[in-house]
Amino acid sequence: MKTVKGNGVSIGTAIGAAFIYENEIDLNIEAQLTFEEAVKTLTEKFNLQIKDFKENERKDEADVLDAYILIMQDPEVINGINEDNNTSVADVFEVFKSNAEILQSMDDEYFSQRAEDLLSVGKHLINTMQGITSSVELENNSIIVAVDLTPADTSSMNMSYINGIILKEGGTTSHAVIVAKNLGIPCIIGIGEEINIIKNKDAISIDGETGEININPDDKTIKEINERSKMQEEIVSAFTQDIYEASDLEFRVNVGSNEEVNSFDHPFLNSIGLFRSEFIYLDRSSIPTTEEQKTILENIQKKFSGTIVYRTLDIGGDKQVDYLDLPQEENPFLGVRGIRLSLDKKELFETQIESILISENVERVKIMFPMISTIEDFLESNQIVETIADKLKINKPEVGIMIETPSSTLLIEEFSKYVDFFSIGTNDLTQYIMAADRGNPNLVKYQDPLHPAVLRTLENVISTANKNNIEVSVCGEMSSDSISASALYALGLRVFSMSPSSAPFVFQQLNKIKDMDLNKIKDNILALENSTEVREELKKLNL
Repeated sequence: MKTVKGNGVSIGTAIGAAFIYENEIDLNIEAQLTFEEAVKTLTEKFNLQIKDFKENERKDEADVLDAYILIMQDPEVINGINEDNNTSVADVFEVFKSNAEILQSMDDEYFSQRAEDLLSVGKHLINTMQGITSSVELENNSIIVAVDLTPADTSSMNMSYINGIILKEGGTTSHAVIVAKNLGIPCIIGIGEEINIIKNKDAISIDGETGEININPDDKTIKEINERSKMQEEIVSAFTQDIYEASDLEFRVNVGSNEEVNSFDHPFLNSIGLFRSEFIYLDRSSIPTTEEQKTILENIQKKFSGTIVYRTLDIGGDKQVDYLDLPQEENPFLGVRGIRLSLDKKELFETQIESILISENVERVKIMFPMISTIEDFLESNQIVETIADKLKINKPEVGIMIETPSSTLLIEEFSKYVDFFSIGTNDLTQYIMAADRGNPNLVKYQDPLHPAVLRTLENVISTANKNNIEVSVCGEMSSDSISASALYALGLRVFSMSPSSAPFVFQQLNKIKDMDLNKIKDNILALENSTEVREELKKLNL
């Protein structure tokens, strides 16, 4: 038995036979169709698949293929090919590859996914130019092993035959991950070059929570996997609305794409703790109008009946949008991003605020400013909201801030005089406290949110907010991890925003410790000197 580790992104366990899905291209095969002919052929194929997806209520996949069609119509791509008279498959693919590399250089998960979309479209176009058609003959109980999977890939698969998915690459918001979560298929991403260890037909067991993959598992491991699967099913079944509403917890979900909105389906989690509004501005060639933004928000309001925490535009620096003509910065994470960009481009900001305030159910919307580091920035931003609300003759909604900069944590008492709520972005906050780029794999050991420096900072923020009766939540990845969430609970946090698939497992763990001496747990973990000790201390709670 050989064990490898990746990132578990869709909770569940599975056992099956490896099916190696080859979706790479061979640039040495001559083209049978021109680029223009391939675009026409592939567009027709995608439109048929879109129709089929919609008829089978797979709207998120249909939306992705719609985006693929738009990519093939993108003037920057088309013109790049036509201007250079690129006719060979190698030249065509180079155009898509170079555009993808620009997006990948921005060191942001959303842009990384858009880069993957570009490469995917390029690969499908190359195959179409070469006259290659994909047809996947799966056997029952298959574990798909691939570099990545696109809607065009999965459209040729019988998903009922798939027990699990293992990907070499992929982001947490990739199409394959969304599909896996929707269908309840365990999924592991980011195993890198260890994918080459897995051979076709190998017996495979996977755990979509821990990210563990066992190749040719022994009888003991298979028994453990089956027991774990039964336990996970019991945890999900036990997470009922009555039990949840009787607790002192409030769970919300994070949303950052149309796919996540359209695919959302949960019986009682109906509030958004973090709406990443930047996706409205991306994959387009001009600033969205007030009416366009209003329509998108109202669609979200129909899907979610509870509170929506709407984070204003968090873009700039490493997140480039061509039509905004933003300058390149040497140190983008410390540059003109988030609220700094909004205050620099006030017309853009005012349009966004107005779109929120004229939405149908604005009373359910809370406005949150990102990258706040000074009182002055908050007051200026808040005044703009107040001015527009007065103009529209409506009540100003609640306004709060992301706690993600060290200065905002040090000024938490002062901010408490002005804000309606806090939401802690633990991903960026950890990065800034530890002075470690969270996108740099060489600095992983410095990016642990359970480091005492981070925990002590969080304790100050949470206790100050609670003392002043101001709502405080966490919308970073700490909320989705049971051990980390336990630390937050002991620190006094009661509002968590996370992936809905994580909710039953986090709830089960927090419910387990709710009657323990939480102050003692808090004192114990805050007294420790490193994250390893903190994690071991939390594991002693029988988590």
